[in-house]
Amino acid sequence: MSKVIGTKYLNEKTGLVVIGATGREASQVIKESESLYPGIVKAGVTPGKGGSDELPCPIFNTLGEAKAKLGDAINTALVYVPGNSVADAVMECIGHGIAVIYIVTEHVPIRDTVKFYAYAKQKGVTIVGPTSLGCCVPGIGRIGAIGGKDPSAAFRQGSLALISKSGGLTTTTAEMFMRRGWGIHTALAVGGDVISCQTYADILPEFEANPQIKGVVILGEPGGSYEEQAAELVKAGKFTKPLVAYIAGRFQEDMPDSVSFGHAGAIVERGMGKASDKIKALQSAGKNVRVADYYHNLIKGMEELGVPRDFEDSSSDHVKPKYSTLK
Repeated sequence: MSKVIGTKYLNEKTGLVVIGATGREASQVIKESESLYPGIVKAGVTPGKGGSDELPCPIFNTLGEAKAKLGDAINTALVYVPGNSVADAVMECIGHGIAVIYIVTEHVPIRDTVKFYAYAKQKGVTIVGPTSLGCCVPGIGRIGAIGGKDPSAAFRQGSLALISKSGGLTTTTAEMFMRRGWGIHTALAVGGDVISCQTYADILPEFEANPQIKGVVILGEPGGSYEEQAAELVKAGKFTKPLVAYIAGRFQEDMPDSVSFGHAGAIVERGMGKASDKIKALQSAGKNVRVADYYHNLIKGMEELGVPRDFEDSSSDHVKPKYSTLK
């Protein structure tokens, strides 16, 4: 494989600081990430824990202390603090010149998201989340817990980019494509909150510009208009690479309005955000788009668009029983 050309979300110059580093989940992610990709986590921040040696990276009391010590080596943040503290953490990151911020936290107040999202836009800062599980670029590194303890089981280096609101489905989809001969260049879980600080339409131009990305997979769901925005981008000729999408949740249209299923953002209100509308928008977007009727048909869409496999298809039409008692 040739040397991987990353994107702004994760590249060879990415230096990560974890906010709330000594918490249970954050500390586990730091240990796993450093064992997989040594050196990507430059520092952790937890007030009152400065100087602690419990993690494989230096711990500071404040982000200001970390920046004073490490300078531009830190350019990306991973936020693992309680929902009511996220806004303060994000505003501090922006104030210290952090260019990319991932927010893992769930239940961030919408009013807080509106506030820091607007400020980030003004300052040219990229925020992924809230409720993002992170990003993985095989050959470069991983941010967050995406892919679990062994990302290599699903994320093999290749030419597809994968965007999803679901962290778990990101990994499952990558593994499905890997078995069928396609590897992943970038897997990005954007989170499923009502307000997504990084939409499909924000991300696609970045993937369009990367010569190593040959095709893109989008996993969508009811709620919001992010899939429709992606369709408009394609219609405008601003994204021309093969794009395969699956939109879950068509059953929701048989349910009462204002009922949420799954992610916080998966809610249809006042006739907007229906899965069927998103499907129609993408189907009419352009010749470079395929929308899968069923999840497993994503593979068929990629084949129809002529995206070459990165390696041999290892699947089989015959699936052996897992247990000998099964006939």
